Amino acid sequence: MPVNPEDRRQSPRINATLDARLDFSVLMRDAEPSESGVQHLRACSGHTVNVSAHGLAVVLHAQNIDEQYLSGVEGSMAIELDLPNGLSIEFQATPVRYEKLEEGYLIGARISEMSERNREFFDEYLREIAGQ
Repeated sequence: MPVNPEDRRQSPRINATLDARLDFSVLMRDAEPSESGVQHLRACSGHTVNVSAHGLAVVLHAQNIDEQYLSGVEGSMAIELDLPNGLSIEFQATPVRYEKLEEGYLIGARISEMSERNREFFDEYLREIAGQ
């Protein structure tokens, strides 16, 4: 299979919409605090399209999201994934691309921060769905 030179992925994507569809919630944080010093948060829900060790593609079920939340420079997403085994993991992700869909937004994001314990659970989940 030829390698696509435009594909910048660090690790292979694994489709995760079979029986193990991952539900999650996302908190999107304003880049700058308001005049009162508060950063506004917006919670959204959705599902994953695919996942990898370094990133994921998600569909957020929201019709209007300010593009500042979807910009890698400005955007930061706190994601909580509910794994099929009943565990929930949390991590930070940075959007790298997005596309408006009828059902919401498709967002490709790079995992930017994850605790060691959550990394172990996530890696175990990836091995399970990859059939290893």
